[in-house]
This record gives sequence, structure tokens and C-alpha cells, in this order.
Amino acid sequence: MKVLLAILLSLTLTVLSFPQVGENDVQFGFGVGLSGEYTVYNFNGYGDWLQLETLPIDMTNFSVIIKGSFFRVEPSFGFFTTSTDYSYQGFSTESSTSNIRLGAIIAFNDNHIESMNLYYGINTGLILSSHSYTSSSSSESTNRSKTDFFIGPAVGGEYLFIKHFSLGGEINLNYISIGHYDSDSESSSWAISTRGVIFLRWYVN
Repeated sequence: MKVLLAILLSLTLTVLSFPQVGENDVQFGFGVGLSGEYTVYNFNGYGDWLQLETLPIDMTNFSVIIKGSFFRVEPSFGFFTTSTDYSYQGFSTESSTSNIRLGAIIAFNDNHIESMNLYYGINTGLILSSHSYTSSSSSESTNRSKTDFFIGPAVGGEYLFIKHFSLGGEINLNYISIGHYDSDSESSSWAISTRGVIFLRWYVN
């Protein structure tokens, strides 16, 4: 994770060091969006299908936008949680799963259409997952965690309906390297997923 943060910081500093032609050459903004992610194919080291139980569906996302004439860097934070309670004839269980998504878009801008910003680039980052389980048959709870890494192409666009506000969407095709819940297993697991995002953005300048 430290390596990822160092890479993102280096890229941000590199982008900000680009020569600026005019006052509004670099824009800064904030975004909020909703995303859904769906598995296309998943695989583990034993050649079997893998149930990717913590793949975030309907995740809330927050982002910071640094946008120039030809580039865009967009670090983002997303969060998704779900819980299940079950009770039958005196037996009960409780389980919950949480996912934190730390990522960034690094892309090129295409501003040839008036009031429209299109971009094409790479989406990469980490998904930090935790899972807890308790039952009435045991006084102890089970808590597990894991980290997944993802990377893939991203295509997006936004329409500026007034100067500082935009509405847009994005599509990703991600390769996900899947971690293991507190396990010493040496088997490898991975997945290919599609992810769609709908967002609102506000530009400060």
C-alpha cells in the first residue's frame, strides 16, 4: 500500500509540474458517485470457479480531480458494507462484510466537443475487505481481512451543464488479484470484472 501511495504522489507532483499556459490550465475539483461492479470471470489456483463474495456492488465513491488540458489524475475513495442476520428455532447468526476501495484514474483528456470532457486511461488501486461472523452456538466471533489489487482500462465522460458542475459516467474493465482471508494458502486467485460509475463533479476553478 505504501508503494501505491508513493506512485500516486509522484504522478500527482509530475502532473502539477507541467508548464501552465494560462490561468485555468489546471483545474481542481471534487466528485461523488455510485458504482456497480460485476464479475465476468473468476479463477483460482486449483482450476475451479471462485465465488468472489466481497466484490463491491453499489459502492459510494468520493474523488479529488486534478485536470489539465491533456491529462487527468483522480484519486478516489469508496465504501461498501452489508450485513445479514439469521434466526431459526433459537439459533441465530450475524455476519457483516465491509470493503474500502482506494484507487486512482490516470488518463488523457479529449475536449473536442463543447461542454463535454472525455477521457481514456488506467484505473488502479486496492480493495481492503473485512468479514465478521458470530453465532448463538459460540461466544466467540470470527473476524477476517484481506486485500485485493485491481488494474484496468477506463473510459469516461462528463457534461458541464454549468461552468463548475458536471454530470458524467465511466466504464472500467478490471483485472483483480484476489487476496486470501488471513490465510497462508499459496493458491492464486483472480477475476475479470466490469464496473460502471455515475457521478457528479464540482470544479473549484
